[in-house]
Amino acid sequence: MKRFLPALAIITLCLSGRLSAEELDIKGGFDASRANGIPVGWVVSNRYFDKDGSVSVNNIPDTQKKSVQIISKTEAVHFYTIKMWPGTTGDKCSIKAMVKGSGQGSLSLYLYPDGIVMNKGFQATQEWTECLAELTIPERKEPVDGLRVVLVVSPGASIEFSDVTAEIVKNQ
Repeated sequence: MKRFLPALAIITLCLSGRLSAEELDIKGGFDASRANGIPVGWVVSNRYFDKDGSVSVNNIPDTQKKSVQIISKTEAVHFYTIKMWPGTTGDKCSIKAMVKGSGQGSLSLYLYPDGIVMNKGFQATQEWTECLAELTIPERKEPVDGLRVVLVVSPGASIEFSDVTAEIVKNQ
């Protein structure tokens, strides 16, 4: 019994931390689009958009899935969730996506009110590859009013994103 109680305590702590994870409904399956072709729940940044680039939703061949393809010619493109979620110092946001294409991109967060961008970069390849970003909100002078999930495509890149998910684990 003495050996069982410490093991039970460790398992309980691990599970309680995991149970505090909140799946963010970012609509990363890109199943529905608005009249302008942009997926429901997402928006292209006016500040970070390549006027010669494009954003489109594509069917992935031989699957029931869709992807969003972001093409950038000369400037970075930031494509982010319309909805904002609460977050605070020490919270960890995990963003996962399947990506393919060419060039560099990142899975990122905007932190408000000041718009700080946190990101993890990747190099896209011609094969679907899973990318994961685990981003912890740093200590700040101002409290975080909210956060948004952001897909970033660097100048000269063409990247497709599919199965994008995000969750936040609250700092205990």
